[in-house]
Amino acid sequence: MKKLLLTAIVAVGAIGLTCAAPQTAWSSGVIVTADEQILQGEIRYNYAYDIVMYRENADASLQTFSTNQITSFRYYDEKQDRVRYFHKYTYRESDYITRPGFFEVVLSGNISYLRKHNGVTYFDATDSRRFAVKRSGRTSPDVVCYDYYVQLNGEIIRARQFKREVLPWLLNQNIAVKDHMKEHGLRSGYVDDQIRLVRYANERLQPHISIR
Repeated sequence: MKKLLLTAIVAVGAIGLTCAAPQTAWSSGVIVTADEQILQGEIRYNYAYDIVMYRENADASLQTFSTNQITSFRYYDEKQDRVRYFHKYTYRESDYITRPGFFEVVLSGNISYLRKHNGVTYFDATDSRRFAVKRSGRTSPDVVCYDYYVQLNGEIIRARQFKREVLPWLLNQNIAVKDHMKEHGLRSGYVDDQIRLVRYANERLQPHISIR
């Protein structure tokens, strides 16, 4: 009896945490499941637990999907007036842990630039009142709230390793990366400059079929 009661308490607690955790508002969107089904309706993304909630409409029953069940999803962000794209990638969370996770696609191409909520500052990056930082490309809520990654040759690389692991590959592609960096004053340690370098490289490399 005590064991059953404890199990029930844990279950209710887990549900409560999931509901209370940071998540997006309900928005129109599309889900592509692992078995290639297309679900179109309303989506809410819980980025603290990496789960996606789906309902066909406001009166329909709720379904919850984990990273094992979804390949990608997208939804319309009313605040930012744009469609946001997410794709599942397997990444190394630490030296000992590798797991799948949903990443927002910032740029898609031969090289993809990705981002993911960093798990500590689960704030809405559009609400600058929460941050004692000046909004710019390099010191902004978008930088504070997210960890950034590069998807290169099937590997997910943390953006902080850009200079050591990504830049040497770019320099070997014979697309005048060094000249482009010098001409535009780009530095490999800044997120906004990394995005510009990835965009430049994608424009000059072989055509790539977008995941979108």
